[in-house]
Amino acid sequence: MAKKPTDTPPGKASRTTRTRQRAHEEATARAKERFLAELERMANVSAAARKAKVPRSTAYDWYAADEEFAAAWDQAVEVAVDSLEQEAWRRARDGTLKPVFQRGEKVGQVREYSDQLMVTLLKAHKPEKYRERVSNELTGPGGAPLAAGLVQIYLPGNGRDDVEVEEAVEVQPS
Repeated sequence: MAKKPTDTPPGKASRTTRTRQRAHEEATARAKERFLAELERMANVSAAARKAKVPRSTAYDWYAADEEFAAAWDQAVEVAVDSLEQEAWRRARDGTLKPVFQRGEKVGQVREYSDQLMVTLLKAHKPEKYRERVSNELTGPGGAPLAAGLVQIYLPGNGRDDVEVEEAVEVQPS
């Protein structure tokens, strides 16, 4: 029987399979590195997946299947968020320079600070002192305590009760 040109010698197929598998693993490792670098830069999974040239779902599959990758992912997001926080601090504390124009020409600049960022950072770092304080207290009419086991609803007057109705219509249940 004549040998076909597509037949491979014994042992050759397994070597080719191992080479392909190794190449695939190396390509996956490079894609993971690109993904993590972009995730660290901007904490955006879609952008990181585009940079790594993989679907978002693949990145989430890696996260679910690989504990080491998941830990690196979480660390990359922390680094990105830390850089955002650093920029927020800078804008709140040092401000940003905004150009001032007059008659279409730049005549100077003014430094603007972000009060909103400052308040947000204070709430984040000292919540016991700067958090919103809300207190809810339920009482009956006139401040009386609610009766146990009884639901009481008190609606303050809205002025509609003072309007007289000229005609009252009674509706009988059918």
